[in-house]
Amino acid sequence: MNKKNIFIRAIIVLIFAGSLNAQVKNSIYSMFGVGQLSDNSFGINKSLGGTGIAFQSGRSINYLNPASYLGILPNSFNMELGAYGIYSKSENANTSQADGDIKFSYFSAGYYCTVWWALSFGIVPFSSVDYVVNSNDEVGGELTSFEKKFTGTGGLNRVYVGNSFNIFEGLSVGFNASYIFGHITQTETASSSGSFSGYELKNERSAQSLYLDYGIQYSVTNNHWLYTIGVTYGASKKLNTTDDLEFIYNGETNPLEQDEQLNIKIPQKLGFGISVKKGNNFRAGSDYELGKWSTINFSYPNLDTKNSNRFSVGIEYSSGENKRDESWFKSLFYRFGANYKNSYLQIDNTPINSKGISFGIGIPFDKISILNLSVEYGEEGTLNKGLIKNSYWMFYLNISLYEFWSTVSR
Repeated sequence: MNKKNIFIRAIIVLIFAGSLNAQVKNSIYSMFGVGQLSDNSFGINKSLGGTGIAFQSGRSINYLNPASYLGILPNSFNMELGAYGIYSKSENANTSQADGDIKFSYFSAGYYCTVWWALSFGIVPFSSVDYVVNSNDEVGGELTSFEKKFTGTGGLNRVYVGNSFNIFEGLSVGFNASYIFGHITQTETASSSGSFSGYELKNERSAQSLYLDYGIQYSVTNNHWLYTIGVTYGASKKLNTTDDLEFIYNGETNPLEQDEQLNIKIPQKLGFGISVKKGNNFRAGSDYELGKWSTINFSYPNLDTKNSNRFSVGIEYSSGENKRDESWFKSLFYRFGANYKNSYLQIDNTPINSKGISFGIGIPFDKISILNLSVEYGEEGTLNKGLIKNSYWMFYLNISLYEFWSTVSR
């Protein structure tokens, strides 16, 4: 038996099987590699469609571009916490399944050092794996049928320290130094039926590596409008990966040797963004991100990889003037965003693309801190060729707390 990638190979076949009954909290397509990669957008960016490569940090830390940290308010320390809830529905031609969950999202902090240096640090999600697939099978040579379940849980996280430097007026550069780590568990379970006692096949995968990504922002002001362009880059990186495979039958656990350990590779990525901003009342931006997935081969049947493309737009508006004595209603921030992604996955020559739309509101308090609420609706995949379509509602909550160590004009 070829043990390497046994779970994925089996599920690829089941995706096209008429007996498939998918139960997905996150996405069945998170079964590949390290799972679904996070878009790295925080509270405010979530309600802007994940847009932010050309946005500067300010009321919230903008992790999408490390060059943005110089936007942290002078003489201040900023701390953020985020969480989200999800309600998802997965369906194919035969059935559908709904599920939900609530999870902590991230912790991040920003620190103003000098007029030419700011930094940020925290822990953020890097990828997630979360799927359940049920199917039916038969014992060879018998009429006995049994249920089989494939599950995947876990994912990778990223602990990072980012720095942003001012080169000259309007130009900033930055980088994030990160440690990526985590565990992914994939399990195949066959229930007992008649003379068949069932079994469990489990793979515990761990991965870790150091990682660097970079960013640049350049801004110019004209007639009270601030125009910014941003560029981000991350090199391709191989993660150090370990797989522990075991087979459990009749209460006995037996480790299985694999022909070789398969290291996971993340692709080279490049991003470009533009934005416009006027005071604290209005800003809008658009991003494009390219992932060089065509150079990475998962070696799974019926599965091809191609370069991914992600497009997003976002708009933020407030009717207030950011004055301390203005009404609470005028101080609110209203946000809208949308995104579309040509995925790197292509199954049986069918692309697995996604799209989403988001709305949000920012509620300032304690002069400069802010509570952000947003809602996102999205779809992923297709019903064509017996594949699975996921739709979801996600609800984000993010709180950004500011502390100042001296009196500043804000």
